[in-house]
Amino acid sequence: MNEKTKQLTVKKIMQKEVHTVYPNQTIFDAAVLMASKNIGTLPVIKEDGVLVGILTDRDIVIRCTAIGKEPKRTKIYECMSTNPIRTVPSATASDAIMLMSEYGVRRVPIVENDRLVGIVSISDLAKTAKPPTERCINDGTSEVCDFVRLARELEKTSHCEHSCGSCDI
Repeated sequence: MNEKTKQLTVKKIMQKEVHTVYPNQTIFDAAVLMASKNIGTLPVIKEDGVLVGILTDRDIVIRCTAIGKEPKRTKIYECMSTNPIRTVPSATASDAIMLMSEYGVRRVPIVENDRLVGIVSISDLAKTAKPPTERCINDGTSEVCDFVRLARELEKTSHCEHSCGSCDI
């Protein structure tokens, strides 16, 4: 990543207003919130703001609907992913990209003292990236620019296959 992006902290780019749910709410409640806000991920917190899990639309499908659980009766704690990958506000954007790549996630909760203070997504990080140049894309000897690096990291977490003879992504 360019020098500016390497030093950029997630605190500066994270979303500070995060929609959350509690473990004892129902899957139906979470699904309605996701639909109304057009989001696919909800951090799960306790009353004191401590992060205890994360619920994705995929969790709802795999751990509830597909196995016949009733969304209006099933509690979030039954389907959420516990102990989610997280980072701190002082982490760099580059650290966040590597964390997402390593664990195959597209969003990372940001915590201070175990309390949720924000969330950063791959799209938040992409907004900070330096646009590619022709040399960046075509010259195999030059340092990879931010967009190409982001694309490579994102491909590692994607379910789609992509290949390009020009950029080796």
